[in-house]
Amino acid sequence: MYYVDTNIWIYAMIAHPIYGPRCKKVLEDIETGKLDALISTQVLSEVAGVLYSQYGVKDTTKHIAAMISYPIEIATVTINTIRSAAEYARDYDILPYDGIHVSSAMEQGTTQIVSADRELDKIDIMKRIDPLQYQG
Repeated sequence: MYYVDTNIWIYAMIAHPIYGPRCKKVLEDIETGKLDALISTQVLSEVAGVLYSQYGVKDTTKHIAAMISYPIEIATVTINTIRSAAEYARDYDILPYDGIHVSSAMEQGTTQIVSADRELDKIDIMKRIDPLQYQG
């Protein structure tokens, strides 16, 4: 199972000139069941927030509905997730938001994350798969 970071969804949605096609492929593989995937409630929140603040999408309901229609596992961010995330952020010198992704993945037994975020390469307990290297 792979944890799918926020940027994969965003880059596919906005048709990013470099990452868009590969991120779209990741999502297609999830949709067809070729890729077993996990996100957290944090990913849903971040997608809505980025679309709203950076792309002027004032109504993100259809985007969130589309995301949750995928055959994916959605992990709920809990107090324990946040506690562990703070420790990951401290120990690996990453953003607390990235700590939440790591913590959510680890809680579900997932040690692989599909993400364009090179910051996650600092985390030696997880393997980041860049969407440009995704083989699918």
